[in-house]
Amino acid sequence: MYLGIDLWDKRCGIALEVEGIIVPKAIVPRVELMQKLKKLSGEYSITHIIVWLPYDLYGKDKKQLNKTNLFIEKLRGIFPQVHIEWIDERFTSFEAENILQEIWGKNIWNKKDDLSAVLILESYIRKKKKEK
Repeated sequence: MYLGIDLWDKRCGIALEVEGIIVPKAIVPRVELMQKLKKLSGEYSITHIIVWLPYDLYGKDKKQLNKTNLFIEKLRGIFPQVHIEWIDERFTSFEAENILQEIWGKNIWNKKDDLSAVLILESYIRKKKKEK
């Protein structure tokens, strides 16, 4: 089973692939993320965790990228049996905002992180299918 994370400093979106369908699972404060991941790992047979790497368009802002790489290393230590991978999805938050604005209008800020996680995980799985 695959789990996708849209990782940010304050809150993070989580999505799961359940029986071939990718669903938004939660938006959690960053400080509670590891606890939530441990809980989900216990509830589901997580085999892969996919994390969004926050590249900017010009490759200049490395601060968030460095934080994400440290987080990935921490994940590898906590979940040694799980494949931890990353994907460059620069526009998932923007895409999520556009989708949600079309559906709900302007009140979207509390919904976009888990939809971004869905888009990240969907993109990763689609990419892996093409490689086969």
